[in-house]
Amino acid sequence: MKIAIHGVNGKMGQEIARAALLDSDCELSAVSVRDSHSWANRALNSICDIDSPLKTTSNLEILCQQSDVIIDFTRPDATLSLLPICQRYDRPMMIGTTGFNAETAAWIERAARHIPIVFAANTSLGVNVLMEVAKRVASVLPAEDWDVEIFESHHRRKVDAPSGTALKLGEQIALGREVNLAEHMVYPYENARKTGDIGFSVMRGGEISGEHTVYFINDHERLEFTHRAHDRSIFARGALIAAKWLQGKPAGLYSMADVLGFRQV
Repeated sequence: MKIAIHGVNGKMGQEIARAALLDSDCELSAVSVRDSHSWANRALNSICDIDSPLKTTSNLEILCQQSDVIIDFTRPDATLSLLPICQRYDRPMMIGTTGFNAETAAWIERAARHIPIVFAANTSLGVNVLMEVAKRVASVLPAEDWDVEIFESHHRRKVDAPSGTALKLGEQIALGREVNLAEHMVYPYENARKTGDIGFSVMRGGEISGEHTVYFINDHERLEFTHRAHDRSIFARGALIAAKWLQGKPAGLYSMADVLGFRQV
């Protein structure tokens, strides 16, 4: 299976390239770059100390022509520029980019009517297990008795807050409670919390790869579910699993829950 990476200049792009070059089930066939092609080739060759016949380009049409599936970990504007080209060439997409608002996320939903897309705020297998656990716990603990708080921490350079993963955790908890997250989300705190609120807390600092804890709290006890990422390689491996899973799938918008085969609550 030929894998292409959109935005190999970034740290996640390089992690995915490293994982793909070491994966015997796939071929890293092309990557896109923002600036220096020679820089990208040197960086990729140094990843596994091999000389790869890799197509490095800033032309997104060439990127699609060279691949069976595209992995995208960039920024929303870069992702949206790639969507119509993937539709034109009928190329599946694994999108791990975060920071979309409701309007831009709708572009992805419309594109998924024509091509298969895995859209995941976090491709770590462990985080996606946490999401499923949080949803199921939320479905059985009554909201009138249990407060929910989602705490996340990331490196100092992260732009969006709360993180896309934290927001997805909130969506899963809201799904378990059969409510709309937008109507119950609290961030930042400006007043005392109300019954049914889903609160978010954020920390930024150092080189933290990503930590997420979901708290279920009542007056007498507390449940805590935590995932800690020790390095970015976990996201790269999950992204490759999702990309390979897309092969042969019909058009549609999929999540890592689909990739992992979780049943609905």
